[in-house]
Amino acid sequence: MQASGADRTVELVYPRDADISAGRVSILTPVGAGVIGLRTGQSILWPDRDGRERKLTIVKVLQNRKSPQPDSAA
Repeated sequence: MQASGADRTVELVYPRDADISAGRVSILTPVGAGVIGLRTGQSILWPDRDGRERKLTIVKVLQNRKSPQPDSAA
């Protein structure tokens, strides 16, 4: 993700595994939920902790094959 010109690498995780200092963002946070399904080059606007609107742009999407994935079969 890119915010204010600074690149950050984050991993979207379930809430029990979240740790922002380690770059693991819960899928249930506003920013985590906002980026689910976005592709490279897509962006979202979201308010930071100070209430300022930030633009996050997806620079690259990687799939972590070590993490368990939910079943997609219904």
